[in-house]
Amino acid sequence: MTPEVEPEHLLSGRYRVDALLGRGGMSEVYHGHDERLDRAIAIKMLRQPTHARTGDGPEAQELLDAQQRDRARFLREIRTAAQLEHPGTPAVYDTGIDEQPDGSTRIWLVMQLLRGSTLEGLLDRTDYEAAPPPISWAAAIGAQIAAVLADVHRVDIVHRDIKPANIMVIDGGVVKVLDFGIAILRGAGALPRLTQVDRTVGTPTYMSPEQHLGRAVTAASDIYSLGCLMFELLTGDPPFLDTPNASLRAHHIQSPAPSARATRADIPEPVEQLLHTMLAKDPDSRPSAEQVYRTLVTFTHTPGAGVGGANRDPTRPFRTPLLAPPPPRQPAGGGAPLTDAEFEQIRVSVAALLDSGDNTGAVRLLEAGLRRSSANPFFELELQQLLGLALFYVGEYRRAAALLAGAGKRYRAGGLVASHPRVLECAYHAGHAYAEIGAPAPALAHLRYFTSNVEADDPDNAERVLESRFVIAQMLATEQRTAEARAVLEELRPAFRITYGPHSTHLINLERQIERLRQV
Repeated sequence: MTPEVEPEHLLSGRYRVDALLGRGGMSEVYHGHDERLDRAIAIKMLRQPTHARTGDGPEAQELLDAQQRDRARFLREIRTAAQLEHPGTPAVYDTGIDEQPDGSTRIWLVMQLLRGSTLEGLLDRTDYEAAPPPISWAAAIGAQIAAVLADVHRVDIVHRDIKPANIMVIDGGVVKVLDFGIAILRGAGALPRLTQVDRTVGTPTYMSPEQHLGRAVTAASDIYSLGCLMFELLTGDPPFLDTPNASLRAHHIQSPAPSARATRADIPEPVEQLLHTMLAKDPDSRPSAEQVYRTLVTFTHTPGAGVGGANRDPTRPFRTPLLAPPPPRQPAGGGAPLTDAEFEQIRVSVAALLDSGDNTGAVRLLEAGLRRSSANPFFELELQQLLGLALFYVGEYRRAAALLAGAGKRYRAGGLVASHPRVLECAYHAGHAYAEIGAPAPALAHLRYFTSNVEADDPDNAERVLESRFVIAQMLATEQRTAEARAVLEELRPAFRITYGPHSTHLINLERQIERLRQV
């Protein structure tokens, strides 16, 4: 059990940590006070790992490495979440690492303190048989969540754990989607990793079929989870539960979505149809978050009070649109052409920013440089590749994939051979970026190009090849090519045993993936 932080302890010399508000599987949330700005805040801390860290063997080292990656990933993703300026996400104020008296460290996140009720609490207090809440109440909550998802999906953030406990209705009727940082940390990207053993992200009652199958998690997975939540808001029960004849997992993977109108006749037909498409087994058949918003918003204009009180009526914010507009497109040009000295300074500055962990600053500098580089094809191509790489490490995989795929194509058209390091770098990162956004066809094309053209005795790319072949299997599974996926993983078994050891996390994870595919 993690010891509580002492009440008078100040984080970063300014944030007082007070009472413990709640404890989850991976975090603790405290009531706090910002001494400098004199305001109440919430402080979230990652819980210390409970695993024993004894010994000097490879497994102990892998555990330490995984913890380090989690910490770095958490800070990187929190910085991404902090850029979101949507009324439906809690404001992120600060983050850092605190050193404890025993020499250990804890990552903390200072956030807006919310006063309201979670949907989990509201549902527990609602009697659907005697007094079901208005349709407009459920529609307004669903529309506000969809508005948040539309905003975050544009920058390739996937929540991965939409459920009643992660949604709060605060004063004024504004709906807040919680736990972006922790959800992203748990997921660590859309795909299972070589070092993860059977780490399925999400809550089974609301998880999409692809999450239950351990496949790539994309924006469509959030839509499925929202569909499950909407079904529960309208009827009082989620669409699928364990039954004597089938497990919850089996229902999500195989059973057709039930009819909400069969339980509640006053549900409008367009809402019934929307739920049907949101709960589609095929991710490509589900609507976008913006489409969900536009359907639900038409049912939000009648009062939805009664659940949580009039002050927390979620229809109130619809006096003005909630759906955030797409960010303005940057002009193609802008500013004088880059000089040789400026180009070199950008490269040096970007390297320094990336080394310091300021990936966002590197992205901004590269975007500005790229807009001024069109007069020099060499500058333009190198900055395009660098921007693609920076976006990849920020987590903006969609933009990264397009930039890196384009740069690789231009390098090849310019005469570079298939095994040239620049060409391979573009193919490797483009393939993994396409995999992260759930685009198996281009992911397979780029990853196969990379693995086919790396020289067999290239030690710098040996582990990248293993990782890429592992992702190739995942993409084949995503395309329902289960036998091919299993064959790739089984071919990897000897190499994993030699590279990582017979008792390594990597090999254990590989065996789990093979077994999962056998069960499909």
